[in-house]
Parts: sequence; C-alpha cells; structure tokens
Amino acid sequence: MAGIPLALRHLEDLIGYRFRDRSLLELALTHASIDEDHNERLEFLGDAVLDLVVSALLFAEYPQEREGRLTEWKALLVSRATLSRLGERLGLDRWIRSGGNLDKRFSLPRSVYGNAIEALLGAVYLDCPAETVIVTCRTIAVRWLHHDLAALPENHARMQAKQTLQNWAQTVRGSIPVFHLTDFHEHPETQAFQVSAEVGNRSFPAAWGASKKEAERRAAWEAILILRAEGSIAS
Repeated sequence: MAGIPLALRHLEDLIGYRFRDRSLLELALTHASIDEDHNERLEFLGDAVLDLVVSALLFAEYPQEREGRLTEWKALLVSRATLSRLGERLGLDRWIRSGGNLDKRFSLPRSVYGNAIEALLGAVYLDCPAETVIVTCRTIAVRWLHHDLAALPENHARMQAKQTLQNWAQTVRGSIPVFHLTDFHEHPETQAFQVSAEVGNRSFPAAWGASKKEAERRAAWEAILILRAEGSIAS
C-alpha cells in the first residue's frame, strides 16, 4: 500500500489498456483516505459504464433469456463480491494508494478493491477516444470477467439454491426445507456455522458458511447437487 510506482506498464498490461493520460490511472488508484482528490467520482462513473457494457454483453450472448434472468445475472456480475474478487486477482493492493487506518492494516478491505475496479473503468471511459470508448470498455470488461462469465449460470444457480430447493420441496414433497444448525465455531475475528438441510424425513450433507444465511445457502446447494445426480432436479 505504498505510493504508486513510476512504472505502471505492468498494471496497464493487467488492465488491458494503455492510458493516454496516466494521471487518470493514478487518480483511479487513490483512495479517499489519503487525498482530497480521490477516486470516488471515477467510481461513480465506472459503475454506470460497467452496468451498460455488462448489460449489452448479456443481451448479445444470451438471446433466449428473459429480462428477469438477465437482470439477475447482471447483478451477480457487477456485485461487490465479484468486483472485489476481481481486484484481488489483479493484485490491485500493489498500486492502490491509501492512508489513515487503512494504511496500518495487513490487507485492504475487500470493498476497496471493488471500488478501484469501477474507478479504473471510469478512468478508461474518460481517457479513450469517443469513437471507440464503448467497444474498448466492453472488451476490458470481458477480459476482466471471463472467469465469472464462464461460470455465470452455475454461480447463479448456487445463489438461488435455497429458493430452488424450496420450490422443489413444495411442488414434489408438499413441504418446505428445514435447516438445522449442526455446529458452530467462534474465533476472535470471525464465526463459522455448519448447517444441514432436511426435506421431509430426508437429511442432506451439512455445509459451512461465515453466516447462517450463507451456510443455509450452501447446504441447499449440497442437497440440489444430490437431487441433480438422482435426476430429481434438472441441471
């Protein structure tokens, strides 16, 4: 979390874009904790750009999907969790400038990574020639998110696991799933919950999560994987 190095070519390689005005790149990497001139306005712009290019991408790639499903998939792709993971994959902590209490931490909060991703895309939007800006931003978004795009249907299914299991249980078994807390661990800085799902008289393997909600979702997914293998729920 030291100051921005003079040579930013490696980061530009990771981003997939060469800046004409490198001060925009530096601004995108400047957190509000260190300077009055920081990246929050670029973050605001980048959020809108990301929404546009991801929406256009999903519209083109999935012509048979309805608006509701596309909306859910877009929300997953542009979520804070996805953008934070992306920022970590790119190793942005090597370039983000932060100060105050942030600079004393062993690692940056995950939200800072996601905010920087949006700010970087906003910087690209301002730097790129008008005639190519949308195509360029879309190309960068595809490059950044290609892992998430490939796994999108499955990741969406994981996020909807609890609802899917409930719908199946009500339709096929005439009941709703019951989730049981089977174990719990508490550490100084975190908690872990183990939960199992039960439908009727059938119990499914338990799963761990950092919250009860997450553990229930993962337990529902474990049940769905078994039901898929049995042919009870379509993949």
